[in-house]
Amino acid sequence: MTHLSLFTGEFLSRAQETAFQAERLPESRRHARTLFIFSVVLNALFLLSDWRFAGTSHFWIAVPARVAVVLWSLICLYLSRELDSFQKVERLCCAWQVVTAVGVAFLVTSRSDIALFVLLMLPLIFYLVVPTSFRGNFGGGLGCGVALLIGYLAPAPISATMPGMILAVLILHCGMWITIVRTNRLQRLAWMASQAANTARAALARNGETLERMFMSVPIPLLVTRQDGTVVRFNNAAARTFGSEDISRVHLLGEGSSAQANLRERIASGEPLDNQECRIAGKDGVIHDVLLATRSIRVDDEDCVLSSIVDITDRKDAERHLAHLAMTDALTGLANRSHFMATLTQAAGSTGHAGGQMAVVLIDVDEFKRINDSAGHDVGDALLSAVAERLRKAVRPGDLVARMGGDEFAVLLTRLRNASDLEVVLARMTAQLHQPLAYGNRDVDCRVSMGVALFPEHAGDIAELMKFADIALYEAKNGGRGRACLFEPGLLDRWQREARMLDRARDALLHAPPVPWYQPKIDLSTGAVIGFEALLRCVRPDGSVIMPAEIAAAFEHSELGRTINDRMLDRVLLDCRQWQDQGMVIGHVAINVPGVELHDSSFPDRLLSKLEQRGVPASGIELEVTESVFLGRNAEVVERSLHQLSAAGISIALDDFGTGYASLSHLKQFPIDIIKIDQRFVRDLETDPDDAAIVRTLLNLAYSLGIRTVAEGVENIRQVDYLRAGGCHYAQGFHFGAAVPADAVPALLNLFPEMQPKKA
Repeated sequence: MTHLSLFTGEFLSRAQETAFQAERLPESRRHARTLFIFSVVLNALFLLSDWRFAGTSHFWIAVPARVAVVLWSLICLYLSRELDSFQKVERLCCAWQVVTAVGVAFLVTSRSDIALFVLLMLPLIFYLVVPTSFRGNFGGGLGCGVALLIGYLAPAPISATMPGMILAVLILHCGMWITIVRTNRLQRLAWMASQAANTARAALARNGETLERMFMSVPIPLLVTRQDGTVVRFNNAAARTFGSEDISRVHLLGEGSSAQANLRERIASGEPLDNQECRIAGKDGVIHDVLLATRSIRVDDEDCVLSSIVDITDRKDAERHLAHLAMTDALTGLANRSHFMATLTQAAGSTGHAGGQMAVVLIDVDEFKRINDSAGHDVGDALLSAVAERLRKAVRPGDLVARMGGDEFAVLLTRLRNASDLEVVLARMTAQLHQPLAYGNRDVDCRVSMGVALFPEHAGDIAELMKFADIALYEAKNGGRGRACLFEPGLLDRWQREARMLDRARDALLHAPPVPWYQPKIDLSTGAVIGFEALLRCVRPDGSVIMPAEIAAAFEHSELGRTINDRMLDRVLLDCRQWQDQGMVIGHVAINVPGVELHDSSFPDRLLSKLEQRGVPASGIELEVTESVFLGRNAEVVERSLHQLSAAGISIALDDFGTGYASLSHLKQFPIDIIKIDQRFVRDLETDPDDAAIVRTLLNLAYSLGIRTVAEGVENIRQVDYLRAGGCHYAQGFHFGAAVPADAVPALLNLFPEMQPKKA
């Protein structure tokens, strides 16, 4: 009776387990030394790659952690010379596991692409490679997985994908537990079979009948073959597995390969083999993955080979299934990010050696969040699945399609001969992807933006290639969406410039929070102050001021733009409330509103709620918008928002009119109360006839439509006279006063008593 633990797959008898481990000591010791050597070599190579973090905060985490792993592996390699028992091998391996897991846990805090790969792979190594007992394999793998998961998740705020990642890691460890238990059982069964065979051989001289019964009753297939491969004997288990009619048909698959030929030579030479994995064809051509163990024996004065064959087909199927899950997206069935990056690395190496060109196409589903929120997650999932299927149809055989996460996809196009090859594939992708999706009784609009980068034309390594494709995708989305954009060096300069603006804005939010400074607006007919424009200023601790142009990209950033606008609104309304409490009549305050706010349907309710909370009348606020917010697929949201705010009593001013995508239809479609003439036209109107003509035309247009006008950037009395004569209503600029902090507004009014504020 076999006494194997259902939980660990090891012998329940400690004595039997000790004997098994003692016999495997040379192999375990050799495997341990090999493991430490590979750990030293590979981590030393990775140490060189860790210099890519130079100049970042992660550098001082990655390098010490990597050095610690290398040094500890060297120490373990040195100590392995003294290993004279399996227990010592196990203790040394467990110590190596602990230090390695802790070191790598620090390394994966970078959350780079390879970090996710290591998060999955290192526990697998601890389970399958480290030569310890079940508690060493399972404990080391589980502990490593927990340590790496903590290291991967800890450096950043908890994300929405954390529960899924934890469940994925838990599933991985459950699968590996099953694999380890099955492997332990199979190894011990094979060992027991080998022990039984040895016992039978020793007893053969005493009792041939007993030997025969034992041989036939062993539950593992046993074959006795001559050195030329001819089958001499087989037991009942072999007959059940391979068929009793022609057992000689049992053969190794791939016998023509050098590896299989080498294996046959080793068997024929009588070299003992243990746990040699190979594939064989059994009864009815069924393919089996097996563990093969062989020993030389003499049968009737002839040298033969006794082979035990343990079927591990189920284990290999489980391993292949786990590998498939680890490299495949569950929703679409496409390759996932890990699979894509691994294939991209291989393709880059092949392209670099053989020449030629390949391309990475990053794809983002436009307005997917809006579709997901408005139509439901089932529609969103159906749209993602449809995009995946359309991409499969659009690309060529051999091209790789992957889902990178969320609504982001990627395509690897290899074997590109020239630009026309790329254009053909992109055109086919665009035609396929931009077709509406029929879902139920509705058609779901499907549009995508694509960014393309070429290897090696644009980038010589995959990190830069992915970065440049992402920059091209960013340009495609900013340029109106629904199109493909090919990377060019100018995009990198622009992206870096905008990235610096965003970094500067983030730093300002922490160390120089934005505050409003107020510039007076003057009624040209009376000279009275009719209100102020709130201009953003970020005052650093040293007194220097960050101007809006220095962080311009932040205003249209989905997160930063809303944060900056909220802080400006809160501060403006607080100042207005204080001025009201002091009995000051300041007219109105104009506030610039970024497009990211107007594209949010909840903005009007949030603004009106803030006005009500502060007790500031709607007539005391004027919103300045640019015409760019009227363009794009959210124009209907902007229109509803502006009409709602206008109905509440808030004036709407069209800023920088005539400098961008000006259209007279906008003046009719949207509730515009005021047109602001950009300072670029005002600055040279005295000397430039074209500027003067433009200003005159804008004033006449506004007069005809009954819309008030404000001239910006007025700097001298001659400009004032020209504007007043042309019928301009209001003006602002250095001629009347620069923007000042809120606490300086009363003093500013006192300095110009003739400009006391009046209601507009």
